[in-house]
Amino acid sequence: MASQYKRPIPLLLIAAGVGALGAAFAAIDMTAEAEPSWVETRLAQTLLHVKLGAHRPTKPPLSVNEEDLQKATDIYEQQCGFCHGVRRGKEAPLAKSLSPRPPQFTIQASLGPTWRDAYVIQHGIRWSGMPAFPGFSEAESWHLALYVEGRTQPKE
Repeated sequence: MASQYKRPIPLLLIAAGVGALGAAFAAIDMTAEAEPSWVETRLAQTLLHVKLGAHRPTKPPLSVNEEDLQKATDIYEQQCGFCHGVRRGKEAPLAKSLSPRPPQFTIQASLGPTWRDAYVIQHGIRWSGMPAFPGFSEAESWHLALYVEGRTQPKE
C-alpha cells in the first residue's frame, strides 16, 4: 500500500513544472515590437559566436581598391540600406519592424572583426531578419563588411 502513494508525487512534480514553464512562456511577449530578453540575447549571441568561430578564415580573400569599395557602397544601398540604414545618422525604415533589431550601420559602424561580418553577410543569421546572400562572391562579402565597418582595410 505504501507504493501507491509514492508514484503520484513525481507526476505531480512534472505537472507542476510543466505548468510553471507554460505560465512563464505565456508571460513572455513574443511580438515583434518586444525587445528580446537578456536570456534570449545571451543564448543567441553565444550560439552565434561558437558557430562563427568555427568558420574563421586565415587570410582575407581580397585586395582593396576604390572601385571595389564604390561597388560595395552601391550594393549596400540597394540590398542592405532598407534594414540597416542608408543616410548617415538616420534609422532605416524597416528597423523597428524586425526582431531582433538590425544594427544601424549609418548610426554606429560595425565593430568587426571583418571576417565575421563577411561570413554573416554571405550566410545570414537564422531566427533573425538577416538573410543569406549566397549570390555574393566572397570578395563582395568582404567589401561589404569593410563598408559597414567604415574601413578600407580588414580588422582581425
